[in-house]
Amino acid sequence: MARQEKSGVEKLKNRLYERGSEGKEKADERAALSPSDLDIPRSWRDIEVPQAPAPVPTPSTEEPLAPPPLRQHIKPPMSFATKFFLGSMIFFVGAFVVSAGLFFGGVNTTSPQNIDVQVIAPSLIDGGKRADLEIIITNRNTTALQLSDLVIDYPEGARSPNDPTRPLTHERISIGTIKSGAQIKHTTSALFYGSEGVTEKILARLEYSVSGSNGVFEKKGETSFTIGSAPVSLIIDAPPKATAGDQFTLDITVRSNATGVVENVAVEGQYPFGFSVIKTEPQAGAGGTIWRLGTLKPGDTKVIRLTGTIEAADGDERVFRFLVGSNSDQTDPHVKVPFLTVPQTLTVERPFITGVITLEGKTGPSVSVSAGKTLGGTIRWENNLPDAISGLELSLSFDGPAVDKASVSAPNGFYQSQNSTIIWTSQGDSSLASVPPGGQGTYQFSFATLPPGANGSLITNPTVTLSLSVRGTRQAEGSSGGSVASAATMKVTLASALFISAQTSRTSGPFLNSGPMPPRAEQNSSYTITWAVKNSANTVANATAQTVLPPYVKFIKGEAGVTYDEGTRMVKWALGDVKAGVGFTTALRQVAFQVLLTPSTSQVGTTPELTGSVLLSGLDRFAQVAVEGSAEASTIRVVDFSGMDTVLPK
Repeated sequence: MARQEKSGVEKLKNRLYERGSEGKEKADERAALSPSDLDIPRSWRDIEVPQAPAPVPTPSTEEPLAPPPLRQHIKPPMSFATKFFLGSMIFFVGAFVVSAGLFFGGVNTTSPQNIDVQVIAPSLIDGGKRADLEIIITNRNTTALQLSDLVIDYPEGARSPNDPTRPLTHERISIGTIKSGAQIKHTTSALFYGSEGVTEKILARLEYSVSGSNGVFEKKGETSFTIGSAPVSLIIDAPPKATAGDQFTLDITVRSNATGVVENVAVEGQYPFGFSVIKTEPQAGAGGTIWRLGTLKPGDTKVIRLTGTIEAADGDERVFRFLVGSNSDQTDPHVKVPFLTVPQTLTVERPFITGVITLEGKTGPSVSVSAGKTLGGTIRWENNLPDAISGLELSLSFDGPAVDKASVSAPNGFYQSQNSTIIWTSQGDSSLASVPPGGQGTYQFSFATLPPGANGSLITNPTVTLSLSVRGTRQAEGSSGGSVASAATMKVTLASALFISAQTSRTSGPFLNSGPMPPRAEQNSSYTITWAVKNSANTVANATAQTVLPPYVKFIKGEAGVTYDEGTRMVKWALGDVKAGVGFTTALRQVAFQVLLTPSTSQVGTTPELTGSVLLSGLDRFAQVAVEGSAEASTIRVVDFSGMDTVLPK
């Protein structure tokens, strides 16, 4: 093997350095290779070929020649994808090493997962009873929680136990710093109201910051509870359907479930659009929306009956809501501390035949008009059936002590004075004998109300009730038909008649007057103006009388309640409430003020005005409408002298 190997090397050497063949390779001749332990290149490309080979001495046949020098291995350049891949690997390995160090090395970190917020509350809370809640906060982080706040969100109906009139929706409590491993307990309480059996939630949120961060972090906790029995229960008995325009009744039963006395119990009604109250038993407060039931003992039961009408399209649904609770303020028209809210849904149906009353251009179950005047109205009816109606008859009755029965009239109807009723039949209008589907008509009527003090008496809180009845026989095919009817009612509230008078005097009244009489041009003369007020039927609230002085008149002084504004030159008298019957059954309300007249020469021979016209206004508490009275302007024509009402030359 040694001889073959040596022979091969010598042969290669002779070929490489043969004269005239430098650098040439004979690809068709290959030397036989034998296994060797030397690390020699695998291909010719890895062997560096010298450009100018140095002379090599002829080797001795006894020693083998050294192999030609090998060229260095050159690595190809690295691609961008390879560099990106290696960089990514280095980054992820580094991140893994850092994370492992943080996890196993116990480095300070804060995680919401290491914070517990527990809300502990009774599973059943009776309505209106004080319930205690406990919130437990545990910090299992290795760092402290800083600037911590506990925010509690209460369900609707929650109230402050210290002030039940104050709703409790949110509560923020400053906790401060919660150290690592610390546990904080906070106790609070509230009153809860709601329907029995309803599930409610309480949400607690911990807001905190951590060292080295400006952010605010949050951890939540919540619990649920069920509302038990309320101190007062409320049951509504109402028809599921009502005919538009027809009367219907709702019964509201209030019962005390408390073991003790419940004071200042009140029920408030929230009515849907189109509903009008006709009457309530017991009488409701202002607006017919609140009933004050007072004190209820354990087991006490009270019933409220509400009667009214509703106007809506066929098939419409209307929702009534009734609140039961307490309120010690007797002037407040709302329940201040609600115990319970109960809704009631009503479906409205269209009647077979309708009748609508209109008075002074107003419709509805209740209107307010002025007293002591003639009122005009109309009756409108319509057949809503797909069949004809025969023998249609309408009747309108008048009820109330303020009606002047001798004044009732109807052009196409017959007035029966015995029962104060107008009747429209086919005898007066032949079209009522048979009314086709969709048939309709309108009739007019009028009546007057008695003036205040008529017949030597004064009617307090006067009303007139108009009741309309429409009935006939249905002409249905294939059957004998049947009677159909409809009814409508209008309660007419007569507003109070408010009066004011004004007079001028020189010698009467609370003030001493001076100056020439009759007055002379460019000379001062003083006068006393007296206003007197009368009110008939109802109490009038916030009554005010006012007038404006001419530029040549100066205000001097007035009695209590009289004020003067120099900017507007307005004299005003604030009367407050004027009770019913003032000036009729009780004394007049009067006030006086003094003015100074300095007439001009241009006013010689005239009767100058000392004030402008007087306007008296206020709110009728019973009719809930604004009422007014007026008086003509006061002049120098005095009541205590005659012939002294013309300005003389100076």
